[in-house]
Amino acid sequence: MFCAISSRNLQLARVVPGTFARAYESTLAAADTAASSSGPQLVTYPYFIHRTRFQSLPVYTDVKNGKTRKLTIVRRIEGDLEALRSDMSKALSDSSIQIKKASQQLVIKGERSDEVRAWLTRSGF
Repeated sequence: MFCAISSRNLQLARVVPGTFARAYESTLAAADTAASSSGPQLVTYPYFIHRTRFQSLPVYTDVKNGKTRKLTIVRRIEGDLEALRSDMSKALSDSSIQIKKASQQLVIKGERSDEVRAWLTRSGF
């Protein structure tokens, strides 16, 4: 099933069931015109993180235990949570990432929301 959503200069495409791709339209146009050159390529992931209705990344901070324990939560994940956890742990060099399968969320120990948002933006989400 293929579905594409275009908003401003972003295009989101579901290429193959289970894999997701996201790229700027300029990247897609460059790939079409110079398919044989080593230009930017469309990257596919086995997971996808949907943005909120106001187009912000769904990365939140939770404070527990009387403001002594801070957690970073990534929500709105679709696809392979294990692959996302391994990619994110490599990028953040942190192994304290838990998966909540029932709610499709990742929980990271500590206040890491700025780093997670930067990594997600670099990855094209």
